[in-house]
Amino acid sequence: MMTLWRPFGLDSSLRGLDREVERLFQDKTFAHRARPEAPAEVFENDDSITLRVDLPGVNQSDVQVGVENNVLTIKASRAAPADDGRTVYHLAERGYGEVTRTFRLPGRVASESAEASYEDGVLSIRFPKRAEAKPRTIEVKGRTAS
Repeated sequence: MMTLWRPFGLDSSLRGLDREVERLFQDKTFAHRARPEAPAEVFENDDSITLRVDLPGVNQSDVQVGVENNVLTIKASRAAPADDGRTVYHLAERGYGEVTRTFRLPGRVASESAEASYEDGVLSIRFPKRAEAKPRTIEVKGRTAS
C-alpha cells in the first residue's frame, strides 16, 4: 500500500488559505474599501508648497477653492449621467455629487499669493513660502584688525 507524503501538512494549509482568500473576495466590504474621493498629494521645494488634487470628470466651473483662517477648502461636484430608466449597471464605483476636502495650511506659506490651475482633471494650487520661511545663507564675516 502506498501513502501520499504531505510534508508539513501543506495540502490542508493551502486549502485553508484558498478558502480564506475566496472569502475575502466574496466579502463586499473588502471589495469596496473606502478611499478618498479626491486623492491629493502635497510636496514642497525651497520656494513653495504645492497641492494637487485629482478630480476626474469634474468641469473647471464646478470647482471652488477658498482659504479662511489658514484652512484651504476645495469643493467640487460631478453630475450623475441622465438616467433613461432602461440602463442596468453591473458595476458602479464612480462617485457623483459634491466632494469637499480641507487642508490646514502651514504658517510659512503666503496664502494670499496662491495660484491655482486646473488641467486634465487635476487641480494644482501653489503656495509661495513667506520670505522668512525660505532657506537662506548667512555670510560669515571675519573680524577686522584695528
